[in-house]
Amino acid sequence: MFPICKNTIPSHFRPVTPKQALRLDASSGKRKLLIISSIVAFLSLATSSNCLAQINIVDLIDKTDAATFNLTAYNSAGHSTDTARAFFISGDGLAITSASIFEQADTIIISGHKNRNLYLSRIIAVHPMANLAMIQLSGFRNREDNFLSPSRQPFDAPGEVMTFPHEADNNNSLNIGEIKKVIHPFVLGRSAVLSLACSKASRGAPIINGSGQLVGILHYLPFSTQPLMLPVYLINDSQWVSVNQPWINFRANPAKPALVAQFTVDALLLQAQERWIESARLFTSAFRLTPDNARLYALRSISRHQYGNRIGAEEDFSRSLEIDPNCGLAYYGRAVYHIKNRQNNLAINDLMTCLQKEENLASGFVLLGQLQNLNDEVRKAHASYSHAIELDTLLAEGWYERGRITMQFASDHTPALNDLTTASRLNPYLPGVFTLIGNIKFKRNDYLGAITEFNRALRMDSNDDHALMNRGMAYFNTGLKERACEDWGQAGKLGNTQAFRLISKHCSQLKRGAFSSNGSR
Repeated sequence: MFPICKNTIPSHFRPVTPKQALRLDASSGKRKLLIISSIVAFLSLATSSNCLAQINIVDLIDKTDAATFNLTAYNSAGHSTDTARAFFISGDGLAITSASIFEQADTIIISGHKNRNLYLSRIIAVHPMANLAMIQLSGFRNREDNFLSPSRQPFDAPGEVMTFPHEADNNNSLNIGEIKKVIHPFVLGRSAVLSLACSKASRGAPIINGSGQLVGILHYLPFSTQPLMLPVYLINDSQWVSVNQPWINFRANPAKPALVAQFTVDALLLQAQERWIESARLFTSAFRLTPDNARLYALRSISRHQYGNRIGAEEDFSRSLEIDPNCGLAYYGRAVYHIKNRQNNLAINDLMTCLQKEENLASGFVLLGQLQNLNDEVRKAHASYSHAIELDTLLAEGWYERGRITMQFASDHTPALNDLTTASRLNPYLPGVFTLIGNIKFKRNDYLGAITEFNRALRMDSNDDHALMNRGMAYFNTGLKERACEDWGQAGKLGNTQAFRLISKHCSQLKRGAFSSNGSR
C-alpha cells in the first residue's frame, strides 16, 4: 500500500520566519535565509507527488550545501581571473569542479566552506570533453566534512531541480531550476537546458532532485548566458585523462591549455540543441589547441552537414580519417554526408564500420536502425534500437524508435506502449510521443486515458493537429460531442483536411452558433 499523506507539512519541515532564521546563524544570516527560502520552495515539489515528507529532505539539502565550496583563480599579478563552484565526492578530499577555472590561474583560493583550512593540493584528472576536473584538497577532515556520492541517477522531465550557486547569484534566492529541454550530446549523455538565474561563477555546482539525490553538475554557456545540467554519471565514465600532479606543477604543464579549455563541451551542447553554426565555430576554436584531434574534426563535420556546408563537412571527415583511420566518428560523419545525398546504402556501410570501431555509440545504433527501417529491414531495425537501449538505457530516442516500429508492425501494442512511456519519461519533448501513447490507449478503448495523453501532447505542442483530431475522436466516443467538434475545428484551422469531413458528418446537428468549422464558439 502507498503511504497516506496529509496536506500539511510536518513540523520539522515548516518554514521559519526571517527572524528565526537569523537566530539560527547570525554570522551567516543572509546565506542561511537564502537556503531556507529555497528549501521551502523545493519542499512543495518534493512532497507533492510521492510523500517525500517521510525523507528528511532538509537534511539532504543541508548536506549538499555543506559539501559545496568556491574556487577563485588569481593570475601571477594577483588579479582575480575566474570563479567556479565545486563539491566533495569522497572522504579523502576529492572534489569536482569546472576545469576552465585553471586556464589563467597561478593561485587558487578556497572559500565558502565551513572548513577554513582547505587548500588545493593536486589535480587528479581532467575530463576535456565535459570541462570537468577532479581535484584533491588538503585539510579535509574526514569525520566532520561532508561529501556527495555520485551515481547513475536520472532526472525527471519536465520538472524542477535544486542547485547550489555562488553567493553572487543568490540575490533572489533562485536556487530552483526548471528543466526546459532534454538533450543528449555526443560523448556527454543525457543533459538538460535549465531555466535558472545564475552566472558563470556558479558552474561546477551540484544539482539535486526532489529526493535529494545528486543528479547533475551545473554548466554555463557564457556567450548565450544559458545554464545547463551535465549528467552526474560523467564522474564515473572512462573519458577522464589522468594528470595526478601537484597544483604547483600542473599550472606550468604545457598540456594544460588543451585540457582545461571549455570550447569542446560548449560545442557539443550547442550541437545537441541543433545550433549547428555556433557549434561548428567552437569546434574550430578547439582545433587551435589540439590541431590533430581526429574526433573533433569528425564532430565538426556533423554540424557542417546540418547547416549545408557539404564541402567543409567532406573536408572534415576526410581530415579526420587522415589523422586516424580508426576514428569511428569520422565514418559516422561520412554516413551523415551520404544520408544528405540520399545514399542510404552507403550510409549504412559507413555506420557499420563506425560501430565496429565505436562499439558503445548508442546514438549510432539508433541512426542505423532508422536507415534499416527506411530499407524495410524491420527486424534489423528493431535489433539496432534494442542494442542502443542496452548500451544506454537513458537514451530516449532508442526507446522512442523501438516503440514506434513495434506499434507499426506488431499486433500486440503492449511492448510499444511500454517503450513509448519510458521514452516520454526520459524526454517528454520528443515529437508526438504522447500522441502515440494516446493512440494506443484509444485503440484499446481507454478513451479517458487517451484524452489524458493527448492533453499532455498539446501542452508540449499546441499545434499538434493529430493530437487534436484524436482527442476529438476520444471525446466523441465518451459522448462529449461539442468538445469533439471544437477539437476538429481547431485541427482544421491547422490544415488537417480530415477534420472537415468529421465536422460535416458529426457536428451539423449542433445548435446554430454553438460551433463553426473555424473552431470558434
